[in-house]
Amino acid sequence: MRITKKPSRKSPAEQVAQLDWGRIPVSRGVKSLQRHGKLAFLFGATNNHMETRPVHDNRITIHLMTHSARKVVVSIALTLATAGFIPVCASAQTAQRVESCGPNDVVPWWPRVTAKLGAETLTAAERATVEQRLGAVEALARKSPYATARGFAVEPIFGFHEITNRTQLYPYLFALDTKNRCSKYDESAAHLIVNFNPDPMAWSAGDRPLIDERGEALYIERPRREAILGSTATFGGFHEDNTNTSAFFLLFTTSNEPPTLPVSREEYLRYRIFEHEGKDQEKLKAVTANLSKTPYERWVEDAPARKKRNEELFAVIAKVNAAQVAKTRADTEKLEQAEVEKLKRADAFEREKQAKDLATYKGIGDRYRAQIAAMSPQERSSPALLVGFDLVPQGTPNAYAVVRRNPAFYRVRTSPFEARAILVSMPGACKEERPQQEQLYKQFDWAAIKKMANP
Repeated sequence: MRITKKPSRKSPAEQVAQLDWGRIPVSRGVKSLQRHGKLAFLFGATNNHMETRPVHDNRITIHLMTHSARKVVVSIALTLATAGFIPVCASAQTAQRVESCGPNDVVPWWPRVTAKLGAETLTAAERATVEQRLGAVEALARKSPYATARGFAVEPIFGFHEITNRTQLYPYLFALDTKNRCSKYDESAAHLIVNFNPDPMAWSAGDRPLIDERGEALYIERPRREAILGSTATFGGFHEDNTNTSAFFLLFTTSNEPPTLPVSREEYLRYRIFEHEGKDQEKLKAVTANLSKTPYERWVEDAPARKKRNEELFAVIAKVNAAQVAKTRADTEKLEQAEVEKLKRADAFEREKQAKDLATYKGIGDRYRAQIAAMSPQERSSPALLVGFDLVPQGTPNAYAVVRRNPAFYRVRTSPFEARAILVSMPGACKEERPQQEQLYKQFDWAAIKKMANP
């Protein structure tokens, strides 16, 4: 009998509060996000990178989180939750909240949710600094059109976490979550997310950076537009659907200092060679070894070992039914004879095909090397811009820039909590709420956000 699990009627916060984070593989969260089609870490844990330990092999799908990593992941889960990806890992305050409303109803804001797992590592003064800055963003939101939003509840969220490195900027966030028709079960995307000191992954494509041969992270920045609303950089366009610019971000930095540095065209191509051929060409050597012998040659080479395996099988059968051994031996020999004849007939074809496959594989790396060799020194050092995986000239519309973190930008100068970078994102609201989100976009106090990064 097949048992179907009934959908949970608990709120997202209640569901997550009951999870045993120590037993959840990283893959479970990843697969959950993939089902939503929205895999993106908005919360840039610049000084609290995830730690994993392999259980069986090196694939992340079977890594388990260490104790310190769980604290970071729970905080990251908050941000993903506010964008409608996974449930919120925080308990709301106990004040009454309206949990049902009509399309034109205006209801009081829901109580603030604060996710602060590991925040005891902050001093009281540090926590006060973080809460004061997040509170300032909330105050701006309360002065916006969302003060009287219609048809949905507004839930402010604060997110901060453990600090593990006081030499690097500390990330924290504010999110303006919404609940369509005031339903606590609604998991739509937040309408406004304000990230302080985020990692470049927060405004880049994909779910993780590229790692080059030196172990350095490379990021594929989303397409830039002309900077608007006083921002240092603008990525994508507001309410642009079905394009590679549909994700909209405004990045404000102190004195417009860049948090990233460009990766050169040569560096990008050398990453592609490394990614394709492996460190010290380990992948290339493995492919070469695999294609060096045809299936027929491998069959012949395996004959002694195969004969030993067959004899061991016959011995087992003999213990159960001695009369069956002769028939099994004859059947096996017949099958093997047919197989060897088939492989021998195909040997010439397989040899030619494998030679072509190996040449094709080697040719990819050779083409990257040829591209580098054909470039002038100025071209090699110019910034890498992509459309797909291919390098394109400067000025190509909607191209993706390849960048790396600017170490000087993320290094602490006065305090880990200073707002040196503020990233604002506005995930697309559902159709009926879009007009109100557009009013939020038009009337929000962007100058105040800029001033936070430039006090």
